[in-house]
Amino acid sequence: MKTLHRFLFVISFTLVTCFSLNAQNEQGIAQESATDSTTVDTLDTATKTNSYGLRIGLELSKPLRSFLDDTYQGLAIVGDFRIKDRYYLAAELGTETKEFDEPTYDAQVEGSYLKAGINYNAYNNWEGMSNLIYVGFHLGFSTFNQDLNNYTIYTTNSFYEPDVRNDPRNYSNLNLIWAELQMGLQVELFNNLYMGLNVQLKRILSQKAPDDFTNLYAPGYNKVTFDNVYGAGYGYTISYLIPIFKK
Repeated sequence: MKTLHRFLFVISFTLVTCFSLNAQNEQGIAQESATDSTTVDTLDTATKTNSYGLRIGLELSKPLRSFLDDTYQGLAIVGDFRIKDRYYLAAELGTETKEFDEPTYDAQVEGSYLKAGINYNAYNNWEGMSNLIYVGFHLGFSTFNQDLNNYTIYTTNSFYEPDVRNDPRNYSNLNLIWAELQMGLQVELFNNLYMGLNVQLKRILSQKAPDDFTNLYAPGYNKVTFDNVYGAGYGYTISYLIPIFKK
């Protein structure tokens, strides 16, 4: 399943990048043609305008993963708002459920999360385009419940049968806070409709875990490992830009 996700991500990234380069090339050709046919006086009075507005949409990797993985359900809304020429406020709000059926335990995690931060667009657009190749710094907060349905007592003695305890336990009001470095792109496919791809590098800042167990998974962060505070992720987005004003 992980191999399939990586394959889909690479294919999508390649297609969107090619689309972006082709769109910019066509835009550049159109601009050069317009420049050749425009008088010098008109060029002297031309003014470049940039659209400012709210871009809002869906995180597509979660519905896709829900379809491919029977142990997962998730949905998230993404958005950003341009505050300066190259700076965007960005946020993501979502909910996830993840089931674990491991040899030593059976558990389920359910909760929601919020990520928010700022993105910097390093892409120099042609006139009239609003594509992004960006790097961003975000903070994430996840709150969730964890149900431990059964578990096996750990032992190094294999002489006896495994000691499986059917003692359901519920751990509520758990949370996890992390910092996230995000890199990605957003390409205008049609008028004001954008497709985006991103990769994420994450570091846990703090977490509230059960006293007699550990956090297995945090919505928005992904799998939590006992001896590692770092994580990674990726995402696909489809969003629509609602223009508010131009500068």
